[in-house]
Amino acid sequence: MSTLVNTGTVRVQFMPVGRDRREWMWKARDESNTIAISGQRFESLAEAMRDAREQVFGDDDDDEGPVAA
Repeated sequence: MSTLVNTGTVRVQFMPVGRDRREWMWKARDESNTIAISGQRFESLAEAMRDAREQVFGDDDDDEGPVAA
């Protein structure tokens, strides 16, 4: 998957998916309306957040905290 170019504001939306809504996917949109969607499902919201941070912001740190609160 390609990484979004950070031109300013990037909105990331996390969505519960699956039959029981126990898995997570994410979708990101930047100011130029470029959209990136996670191609996989994650078992926890924390895993989905970590993947979005790596894919969208290019952050490979092992820090467990979110990019913004």
